[in-house]
Amino acid sequence: MTRPVLLRSKLALITAFVVAVAIAGISVVTWLATEHNLRSQLDRSLQASLPPRIDRPPLPGERRVFQLRCDEGLPNEGLQQVLQGIQTLSLDGRTCAPPGVDPVVTTAADFVATPTFRDGVTVSGTEARVLLQPLGTGEVLILSRSLAEIDTTLATLAGVLTGVSVLGAVVVAAGGLWLTRRALAPMERLTETAEHIARTEDLTTPVTVSGRDEVGRLGRAFTSMTAALAESRRRQRDLVNDAAHELRTPLTSLRTNIDLLVRSERTGRPLPQRGEVLDRLQAQSQEFGDLVTELVVLARDDRELARDPVDVPAVIDRAVKRARSRAHDHVFDVDHSDWSISGDAGALERSVLNLLDNAVKFSPASSTITVRSRPGWLTVSDEGPGLPFEHRQSAFERFWRAPDARGLPGSGLGLAIVADIVAVHGGTVRFVPRPRGASVFVQLPELR
Repeated sequence: MTRPVLLRSKLALITAFVVAVAIAGISVVTWLATEHNLRSQLDRSLQASLPPRIDRPPLPGERRVFQLRCDEGLPNEGLQQVLQGIQTLSLDGRTCAPPGVDPVVTTAADFVATPTFRDGVTVSGTEARVLLQPLGTGEVLILSRSLAEIDTTLATLAGVLTGVSVLGAVVVAAGGLWLTRRALAPMERLTETAEHIARTEDLTTPVTVSGRDEVGRLGRAFTSMTAALAESRRRQRDLVNDAAHELRTPLTSLRTNIDLLVRSERTGRPLPQRGEVLDRLQAQSQEFGDLVTELVVLARDDRELARDPVDVPAVIDRAVKRARSRAHDHVFDVDHSDWSISGDAGALERSVLNLLDNAVKFSPASSTITVRSRPGWLTVSDEGPGLPFEHRQSAFERFWRAPDARGLPGSGLGLAIVADIVAVHGGTVRFVPRPRGASVFVQLPELR
């Protein structure tokens, strides 16, 4: 099985490759520049070796005569050193070089009219740099210097540059691996934390990643995500526990009534309260249906809600129509103006309907339910006993019911649903003071 290449190894290899290419490029440029400089120096050295009269252009009418004596031995070592690499090329193609000089192999192209530099080879096979200097007699003076020293210098330089390139790539790879290991250490800790959370499902595990770089931002985002998931799990757990607690009592009552009917059927004894028991069963089944619907609304993910332009007066009118159809003994006084928000029309209608049903439940028959709405807010008021100040905040909690309302039908989820829907739409909801009854004020962001 092939072992996967870690991210830090990839970064180190990429860094080493880039640096190696850069060093190689610099080395090539350095080698070429050095070769050019050495050859230029050699050319200047050959130019400086010319006799003074040959080094300058001839004067008008001046006839230059330069002759080497090729048949005599050199008088001393110093003269031999001066004459080293010098020869003449006559018009018949013969060359003349002092004894001890390794002459350059000549060609017909060596008869030049202007001073010319070229690369050549001596008779012994040594590579040389050659200066061709025309003489006034038609002959050509040839000065040469061996390229062996330059070639040796360039070969040494090439070896040094190659070693530096390889060593630099190795050092950069090692340093890059060390640096990437240090730089990615927070990422590795974050990965280990994520794997631990995935393995244990412990969303409270702390994420020890800090800093203001990308890894720090990722760590903070991961911490926020796990905190949000933990809070969502806590709310779901609380909802399930509260629902189980609230369902236990009506379920016990429902089971008792069913047991009475079953016992009556099995024993053949008529049940005097049969009609009353059936009415209770019907009411309890309706209550269970409403409770299940409210639990589904509370458990729904906020992301399932739409984000469309919503005409608030139309939502209020539909909610009032539904509330009026099941509260014929109440009067609904509605006054609103045109405005809209961005949100879910169905969810907003349910929140308004819950406020109306709550007002109907706690207000006497023939009383008036007042609905007022202007851009950015709406209120629902009743003429009931009102709600004490100390209970106004608790009224929006799940399954909370006022002490004097525990005998009334309901699950205590209506206002909690209103609070959740309004919060999802970016608004707030609260009870406001009123001389008589209760009044709920809802503030929502107006769509511009």
